[in-house]
Amino acid sequence: MPPKPAKKQSGTRTYKMTVAGQLFKHLGLQMYSGAVPAIAELVSNSYDAMARNVWISIPTGASIQPTEEIVVRDDGEGMTFAECNAFYLSVGRNRRSGASEWTQAYNKLKPRKVQGRKGIGKLAGFGIANRIEVRTVKDAQISHLALDFDALTKSQSFADTQGYSPQPLSEDGKHTPEKPGTSVTLSQLKISRAIDEEQFKRGIARRLLMIDDNFKLRVNGKQVSRAEIPFQFRFPERVGSWKTSDVGNGQQVQWWAGFCKDTIPDEQQRGFVVYVRGKLAQTPWFFDLSGGVWGQHGMQYLTGEVRADFLDDAVDLIATDRGTIRWEDPIAVPVRDWGRKQIRELLEAWTDKRRESKQKSPKIAQYLRDAERLPEAERAIFKAVVDRIVAIPQLDKDREGRDIADELVEFAYNALTNRSFLDAIRRLNAASPSDLQQLSEVLSEWDIIEAVNTAHLVKGRVAIIRKFEQMIKEKVPEKPDMQDYLKKYPWLIDPKWTMLVHEQSLDKLIVAQFSIKRSKGKDGFQRLDFFCLGDRYQTAHVVEAKRPNDLVGRKEFDKLRDYVLYLRKRLQDESTDASHRRQVIRGLLVADRIRSGDEGHAKSHQDAGTFDIRTWNNLLHTTEAMHKEFLDVVKLRAPASDPRMQRLSAEEKKVPSKSRGTRRSKSRKR
Repeated sequence: MPPKPAKKQSGTRTYKMTVAGQLFKHLGLQMYSGAVPAIAELVSNSYDAMARNVWISIPTGASIQPTEEIVVRDDGEGMTFAECNAFYLSVGRNRRSGASEWTQAYNKLKPRKVQGRKGIGKLAGFGIANRIEVRTVKDAQISHLALDFDALTKSQSFADTQGYSPQPLSEDGKHTPEKPGTSVTLSQLKISRAIDEEQFKRGIARRLLMIDDNFKLRVNGKQVSRAEIPFQFRFPERVGSWKTSDVGNGQQVQWWAGFCKDTIPDEQQRGFVVYVRGKLAQTPWFFDLSGGVWGQHGMQYLTGEVRADFLDDAVDLIATDRGTIRWEDPIAVPVRDWGRKQIRELLEAWTDKRRESKQKSPKIAQYLRDAERLPEAERAIFKAVVDRIVAIPQLDKDREGRDIADELVEFAYNALTNRSFLDAIRRLNAASPSDLQQLSEVLSEWDIIEAVNTAHLVKGRVAIIRKFEQMIKEKVPEKPDMQDYLKKYPWLIDPKWTMLVHEQSLDKLIVAQFSIKRSKGKDGFQRLDFFCLGDRYQTAHVVEAKRPNDLVGRKEFDKLRDYVLYLRKRLQDESTDASHRRQVIRGLLVADRIRSGDEGHAKSHQDAGTFDIRTWNNLLHTTEAMHKEFLDVVKLRAPASDPRMQRLSAEEKKVPSKSRGTRRSKSRKR
C-alpha cells in the first residue's frame, strides 16, 4: 500500500529551488557540441518562423580561427522587441503549450507543424561559440541584441535574483524599410577543426527532412539538396517514394530503405534516421538489432529513413539533444519492434537480389553459357557451385578491385573442366576406329581444353614474371630472395626448364670440393652464392644470379668455370653407368654489367660452351615472349569459333601492349 502524502505543516521556514548559470553550459555547450547539430537547431527555428529561405555562411576548407563567424539568416516573419523578451529569451518555454501546434499561414506558405517544444534550441549556438548576436526585423523595426556565454554562466543564482540582460547593439530599436527576417551570428568560435563543405551539407540534409521547394537552404551560396545517393536496390523502387506501414498500435509510419552496391564508408550514413515533424529525432541506427547474420554484413550497405510524427504528439519522447528517442516508452516500443522485423525482411530480400545480380555479371553469365557445352554431370555440378558462390553476401571486391565472386566462379570452372581431359580420353578409347566424326570431335575438344588450360598457366606465369621484374626494379638482394625465386620457378630462366628441380646433392659436391663457406643472410640462415638445377638424369645447370646492375669480371667467370668443369668430371668422366651419365652440364651467370676489359674472357667461356651470361631484362622478356608464343602454337590447333577460344582472344586484347610487343602475328586459320 503506497504511503500517504505528508500533511502540510505550518511554520516560518521556506524551501526554494534555484537555477545556476552553469545549467546553460549543459543546455548549450554539451547538448550541441558540433557544427552540424548546433546549426541544424538554428535552421529549425527559421522553419518555425515561416521562413521560405535560409542562408548559412560558414568558414570551410581550412582550420577555423577564433575571429571568424558563422551566420544563419532567414526571411521568416521576424520578432518584435516584445516577442524577443516574451518568447525568444524565455528559456524552457513550450511553444505548443496553450497554443496551436501549427503556425499561422505566412508569405503565401501554408501553416506548418511546429518543430520546437523544449524551448532550448536558441542556446544551440553556445555549443560552438561564446557569443550569439541576433538581429531581427518585424513591423519595420530592428531588434538587435547579443548573448554572451561567459556572462550568462558566471553567476550561480542569477535566474532567481536579477536574471540575465543581453546586450542591446547599435541598431536596436531603429526603423528600417527591410523585409522581415532574422539573422543569427555566432562569433568567438570554440571549434577549430576544418569543416568540409560537402560533408557539412550532407550532414545538415540528413538532419532536416523538411528541405523542399517551400523551404530552401543554402550553404555559402550553394543550395542544399536531399537528393539520394545511387543505390543498387531500393525499397520501394522509385526514387523519392515512401512506403506506409502499420506498426501495430493504430499508428502508421512512412519509410524507405536503400542498399548501396559497395559498403557505406561513413558509419553516420548507415542505418535508419527517424524523423519527427520533419526533424531528426534519432540518429542512424538499426533499431537495436544485432547478432547473427542480421548484425553482421548486410547492414554495412543499408541506409534509410522513417517518419513517425506521433512520437512527439501528446508525450515528449525526444531526448534533449535530439539524438535518441525513449524507445522503452509504450508509445515507441511498437515502432522499434516493427523496425527490427523490417530490417530482417530487407536483409533477406537484399540477399536474394544480390544473388540474382551476381548471376547476371557478364563474366559469370559467360561461364554459365560455356558450361552448357560440358557433359551433363559436370554442368549440373558447376551450376550448383555458382548458386552457392553467388549466395554468399560477404563476397565483394578484392584489393585490386576485382569481383571475388567472378574469380571464384572462374576458378571453379577451370577446376571442373580439367576433368574433361579424362572424359576426352574415355571417349577416345570408346570411339570406333571407323567413326571419323566422333574421333574428330574428341580431338577438337582436346585441343580446346589444352588451349584453355595452357592460357591459365601462361597467365599465372606472366604474373610471376611481372612480380620478379618489380623485385629487380626495387633492387632486392640476390640472396636469398631472387635466387630462391629462380630455384622455385626454374621456368623463369627458360620455359624448357619447367621439370628441373633444385639438386642439393650437387650443391654439396661443389661446397666440399672448393671448401666454400656459406654467407649469412639477414634472417640468420647460411646461404650459397649459387645453386644447381637438374633432372637427376641427363641435365645439370650451375646458376649464379647477381644483384641487378652489379659488375662481374674475370674472378666470377673463373669461379663458375671451375664449378662446371668439376661437375663434368664427377658426373660424366667418372660415371661408370653410361645410361645415367649426364649429357649436358653448363653454367648460367645472370648479371647486368661486365667489368671493362673482361668482355673477351667472358666470350671465350661462352664460345667453349662452359656457361652462358644473360641480363635480367633479357631473361624475363625472353621468357615471357616464349610462353606466349607457346600459347599461340597451342591455340592454332583449336577452333576459333568455340566460345571458350573467343573468350581467350577477348582477354588477350586486354593485355598491356608491353606483353604483346614481343609476339609474332599469327593466323588463326586452322
